[in-house]
Amino acid sequence: MKEINLKQKNNIFYYLILSIVAGIFVIILAFFSSSRTNAIMIYDKLLIVGIATIGCLFGISLAFRPGWYKKSMKDSYDKNRSNTQKTPRRRKGHHPDCDQFQTHTVTIRNKTICSGCFGLVIGSFIAIILMVIYLFIDSHQPSSIFYLFIVSGLIIIGIVYAEIILLKRLTIVHVISNVFLMLSFFLLTIGIFEITGNKMYGVSTVLLSFLWLDTRLQLSKWHHTSICNDCNETCKMY
Repeated sequence: MKEINLKQKNNIFYYLILSIVAGIFVIILAFFSSSRTNAIMIYDKLLIVGIATIGCLFGISLAFRPGWYKKSMKDSYDKNRSNTQKTPRRRKGHHPDCDQFQTHTVTIRNKTICSGCFGLVIGSFIAIILMVIYLFIDSHQPSSIFYLFIVSGLIIIGIVYAEIILLKRLTIVHVISNVFLMLSFFLLTIGIFEITGNKMYGVSTVLLSFLWLDTRLQLSKWHHTSICNDCNETCKMY
């Protein structure tokens, strides 16, 4: 168990470093690759909106089936877990049906779902709507607005990470933070695309959003493992 925890901590460290580097890269793009002389064509906007929408749909798929794109890693994780689990415990909202995880779920119409995933789904749908609206609005806005988009997006990501790391969790805060996480990806993508006028930079920001989202998932796994390790129960679901 200690070896697994050490590997998990190292994994979290690498993810956080990569996320910070990605944030620095975005800042460099924003402040050193700005070009308001490039006219943004509608088909460029369609490309960015299309790829960003696919990214949102990817986030929604993770909410319903976390880690499906890492099946081999998940199988390995489940194998390790089955070796250490002594007392089976059912899951609700893909979390253990345990008092320690009550704040990790929300009940709607007698159906228990993960609060984090609930927030990701809401945020993804809102981001898709904003993307569609973005297609039909005039992009000729002051650059300061889009710089604000970028700064706000990076700050939101940092706050979301901090909220996950905290051992004490409030359900409503967790839902809202995950809503804003998806919105931060929208802000960053549109901000970079509008400031640089380069569709490839916009696409690159969408790809970086996958890294930030995956880092959020890794932090959640670490948080869940920490809760299980500090619990006196023998089930050890994480």
